[in-house]
Order: sequence, then C-alpha cells, then structure tokens
Amino acid sequence: MSCSNTVTISQGNTFACTFDWTPGASGPANLLGTTLSSDFEDRSGKIYALTVTTANDGLSFTVEYVGSTSAWEVGLGRWDIKFIFPGDTISRTEIFRVNVIDSVTV
Repeated sequence: MSCSNTVTISQGNTFACTFDWTPGASGPANLLGTTLSSDFEDRSGKIYALTVTTANDGLSFTVEYVGSTSAWEVGLGRWDIKFIFPGDTISRTEIFRVNVIDSVTV
C-alpha cells in the first residue's frame, strides 16, 4: 500500500479515508476474509477507535471516525491500520500522521 502518510483535519470536521487494495505478488487477491481495525491517537495520547468498512469486492476499504472530532487535541496525532489475513497472519501499515488544527470560523 502506498499513500501520503500525513493528513490535515480541522477539529470538528469529518474524518474518513478510502484506500484501494493492490494485491502484491505473494499477498491475497482481495481483502475478503481479512479483518481490518484501526485506531487514532491524538496529541494528548487519547485513543479513538475508527470504523473500517471493506467494499463488497474486497478491493478497497474506508476508515472513518463516526463520532465528532471536536474533542481531538489540536496538534500532531497518529494512526495505523491492522490487517489480520486468513490464516492469522498479521500486518500493519506504517504510522500515518494526522495534523489536527483548530477552526477559525465557527
């Protein structure tokens, strides 16, 4: 998986990212049967569980926070995605950085 590893979000905005699955030479052809999970840790160290939804064809997935991001601490946070593939092989993405900024207009 390849993508930019820094996202900027205004505090209180929706947080969601969609990823496309590109099978590797030795990996699964899709994510069907794979368990995905993800957490965001804000600057203060508070952990927020993210919801991961895999597309019906298993070739993409969306990671989102279903609550309000208004409580996320302003500053640089981090998150990753965990994959448990069939056969219990575990893999994680590199750490993504999330720059939470305050809003000017309320």
